Amino acid sequence: MKRTAEMIFTWIGILLFAAIIGLSIFVLNVKDNPELREEIQQGMEQGVPEGAEGSEANINVDQFIDMIGSGATFFLVVSIIAVVLGILSWVFLKGNKKPKAAGIILIITAVVGTIATAFLGFLAGAAYLIAGITALVRKSKTPPEGTV
Repeated sequence: MKRTAEMIFTWIGILLFAAIIGLSIFVLNVKDNPELREEIQQGMEQGVPEGAEGSEANINVDQFIDMIGSGATFFLVVSIIAVVLGILSWVFLKGNKKPKAAGIILIITAVVGTIATAFLGFLAGAAYLIAGITALVRKSKTPPEGTV
């Protein structure tokens, strides 16, 4: 049985998670830009009312940029893992080798990847979820061994 639909949805998910990888790399490269630092500083000065006390008022630009960098690094790692698992699933689907294993991997990756990327990977997760469910639900046309 051909698994064309599952393979196409898997590749769509791979490409969308790869886009998150590109976005994360872009953010990591831009975070050290002095112009960005100045704009963030101006935005933080405008956004905090005078005399405001609390955790929002105590954060400085360096801490904010470090938080952005940490988030981008986390998204990068999660997306790389999701792409690798997507490629592994695609290999399992190609030639109808292990469609059940591929389906399980895709469904778990869809849920965890979507949540871990703070729903930034929602569309990629949806593609993986569709591919995973289809891989599990589709029945093979060949009868199992031992039946006549």
